[in-house]
Amino acid sequence: MLLLGKLAMGMMGTMLVGAAVVSSDGFIHVKIHEKQPGGTHLSLVVPAMLAPMAAHFIPKGELRDARDLHQYMPVVQAALSGLRDCPDGTTLVEVLDQDSHVTVVKDGGSLIVDADDPGETVHVAVPLRATERTIEEIAASSDPN
Repeated sequence: MLLLGKLAMGMMGTMLVGAAVVSSDGFIHVKIHEKQPGGTHLSLVVPAMLAPMAAHFIPKGELRDARDLHQYMPVVQAALSGLRDCPDGTTLVEVLDQDSHVTVVKDGGSLIVDADDPGETVHVAVPLRATERTIEEIAASSDPN
């Protein structure tokens, strides 16, 4: 009985450590609400660690448009560093016209894109850390050397 308890505690500890590792980069949150009757209502929360892992498995042939990305990585890293350093709540982009409103805001280490128009409302939050790791993975995969 004591051995079974130790085994259960070991399994529980392993699961907790695994959950902590998977959630260490934060979460990507996508929320879509179509406003017409019977429209789609989707809310998806995914560990951000999955994005660079998924980028690793993109076939090299699909990355032909990103083949020169590695030479621009210093600029990308400087831009992401600047975004990390800017204060939370900073509106980076705002587009407003007759029917729609789109904002891109930096908040809590994430970029948040909110779009609202007569047909739908979309909310996407992506952690900067996972964004940087994903771009680095794509650049490494597309490097011709």
